[in-house]
Amino acid sequence: MPTDNSLGASRAETRANTHHRFFWISSSALGFAFLGVALVALTNRVVNWSSSDAYCGTTCHSMTWANAAYQQSPHYINGAGVRATCGECHIPFDSGHATAMQYVKLLLFKADRGAKDSWYEANKRIATKDQWEKRRPALRSIFQNYLTQHNYITCRGCHSLQSFGGPRSQMKLVIHQGQVKAGAYVCLQCHANIGHVYEQPSSKVGGWYSLAQAAAGSKLFEQSCSGCHGAKLEGISGPALSGVAWKQRFGGAKLLTVWGEIKGPMAEYAGATFTTQQSLDILAYLLQQNGLSPGDNPLADTRELSDTLPEK
Repeated sequence: MPTDNSLGASRAETRANTHHRFFWISSSALGFAFLGVALVALTNRVVNWSSSDAYCGTTCHSMTWANAAYQQSPHYINGAGVRATCGECHIPFDSGHATAMQYVKLLLFKADRGAKDSWYEANKRIATKDQWEKRRPALRSIFQNYLTQHNYITCRGCHSLQSFGGPRSQMKLVIHQGQVKAGAYVCLQCHANIGHVYEQPSSKVGGWYSLAQAAAGSKLFEQSCSGCHGAKLEGISGPALSGVAWKQRFGGAKLLTVWGEIKGPMAEYAGATFTTQQSLDILAYLLQQNGLSPGDNPLADTRELSDTLPEK
């Protein structure tokens, strides 16, 4: 029959074992929690590092020429001083505050692309600039198809029409509303060189517009714009749009800038609504009146608006 001393010893041993197990369970839980936090932190650091400009621009030899073109683009240097990184443009959800599910999708996307890129870098490396130039059209097409399929998700991660500020915000809103009202984004249609500039912009060669287009634009301008800008573009309540005034205002600018003024504030002040083609016709008329040469083809595609006007 157990004595009081033996029962007390047994209880003490049981309590000691219980404390021992609790200590190891608690230590293991804390260890696993610390390991989990460390793993998440390490994963996040690797994700950020492998999306950085330094990694994309220098670690991957095949991206040498893409990186040089990126450093010439408005996404690298711009008046706002805000740089869009490689990851923000090429990795979904990288530019915004991703939710837990979006972050998982981001990781899966990076794992898939990273594995493919590593394999290509090791086995089909783009070793020379000539090889890069041959591959560039196909790579551009792949990226554009990705943007289209995902409704330009990486662009929308940074840009919101409702968030534009400054004195020209209304113009931006008016221009873009017609382009995205159906929820279908086509950012590269107008902003083809926003991320990479492989050739420095130069004046258009071979004619900027057709004579028939300039004639159509002349009629539209007379009906809706001459009341402010004058029948001879001399300026009345609105600014002059010819000669020195034109060069000071638009010399060295992209056609997109002029077209935006026509499609946005000029139409608004006139109480008119110009279609994309009508605003291009008015642009053609202004180009004609400022001595830019006509050609055989009309200005009919907003992708041509990346062409740069001469400064002199």
